[in-house]
Formats: sequence, structure tokens, C-alpha cells
Amino acid sequence: MNGIVLYMSRLTTPAKERNRSLDQACVLRRRGENLVAAIFAATIEILAQEGYSGLTFEGVAHLAHTGKASLYRRWHSKVDLVVDALEYELNRCEIPLDFTDLRSGLISKMSSMSESFSGVLGKAMAGCFSAFQREPKLAQAAEAQIINPRKAQLLNSLKLAADAGLIKSGAISPVIANLPIAFVMQSITFEGRPPNRSEIENFIDDVMMPLLVTAN
Repeated sequence: MNGIVLYMSRLTTPAKERNRSLDQACVLRRRGENLVAAIFAATIEILAQEGYSGLTFEGVAHLAHTGKASLYRRWHSKVDLVVDALEYELNRCEIPLDFTDLRSGLISKMSSMSESFSGVLGKAMAGCFSAFQREPKLAQAAEAQIINPRKAQLLNSLKLAADAGLIKSGAISPVIANLPIAFVMQSITFEGRPPNRSEIENFIDDVMMPLLVTAN
């Protein structure tokens, strides 16, 4: 009997209203890359507002307008989801290092990194970093998937610059390649924000350039 009533109510619903409901359902029923992008955006938003401890699959699914099953099919744990979301957003913001003008190239690279860490993404990163001591698996995954690849990228760029005679060959070391990333992360962790343009320029002039540039 209830089924008949439901069926009749559908028949008597105006066509325009039925089509509107179908359109809304199609918007919410994301697939593939659009769904993943929505899940990542929801993850970043919750990290920024509630921190790592406040993030749940249920909350992400609700904000992304999808079901929890969509998340569990792709990620085995909250750590996997968070690190993938951060990596996705960072990759969208990064620019290659330009050595045409070494100082300007370093400032532009670090400014791009800093800008990508500002706003919602910056708050999400701060919420993630603050949980590292309590969540060693998160710290290990972030180091392997986010931090180390960026160290390797900068180290490779420095090697290319040394081959071109732009910097000292002795400046090619993982320690030096780590300095820009460490500087940005320190500012986010302890200041709650990425470094501004003036702080970046001072860091480049006082730390990086003396270490890198060939002496006259």
C-alpha cells in the first residue's frame, strides 16, 4: 500500500520539479576526478577548521556530498587521505625554480611555496604539523610523500645550477636543499602562518645566497 502511495505521489509531482530533483542528484553524484577533487577540498577544509584530530571519514563524506564507501574504496586510513589531499593541493600551486636570475628565482620559488601554504591550505598544514608528535604514522607519511620529494626536487635543481657554474659545487647537499622547506615549515608550525615576502627575501640574502653563490 505504501509503495502504491509513493508511486502515485511521483506521478502527481510536476515534471519540472522532478527534473530539478534529478539535476540536483546528478550534481551531488560526482565521479572520478571530480569526486576525488571534492573529497580533497573537504579534507583540507576540515583540517583547517578542526585540525587532524577533528577529521573523520564521515565528516569528509558529508562535506563532499558523497558516501563513506567512496572514501574507504580509495583510502585505507585517515593518514592516507590527509597526505594525499595535502600533496594534491601543493602540486597544484608549485612552480619550477628559474635560475635565469638566481636570487629572483629562489625568492619566486619560496614565495610560491609560501602562498600555497597561506589561507585554508596553510591552516590545514599547520593543523597537520601540530599532530606529528602525537601521530608518528602521519609524520612518517608526510615526510615520505610531501617533504622528501620536494627536498629531492630542489637538490636536483641545485645540481643543474652547479653544472651551469651558477653556484658552488660544494653547496650541493641535502642539508642545504632542506633549508627553504625547513624555514617555511618552522614559520607555519611556530608562527601559525607561512613567511611573508620580506622574511623570504631576508632568508635568501642572509642564508641561501652566501651558501650558494660562487665567490668573486
